[in-house]
Amino acid sequence: MDITIKDIENNLETLPKEFLNEVNDFIDFLKYKYFKEKQYEVPEWQKDEVRKRVRYSQNHPESFVSESEMDDYLNDLESGD
Repeated sequence: MDITIKDIENNLETLPKEFLNEVNDFIDFLKYKYFKEKQYEVPEWQKDEVRKRVRYSQNHPESFVSESEMDDYLNDLESGD
């Protein structure tokens, strides 16, 4: 027997209200389980771009600044210095 949305709705209507959160959590779990592979699939061009940036950072470590240096730089921009 195929279960329809209406069958599920009827079941939900007879369920005590305190269980609705659990049902909703279970639905979220099922969606996550089903969609996780598709949802987090990274296109090849993005992987290539990350590899390129990692190689650049390894070959040019001087081009990176610390968080505090960037914060100082941004503060200077905001203040007009």
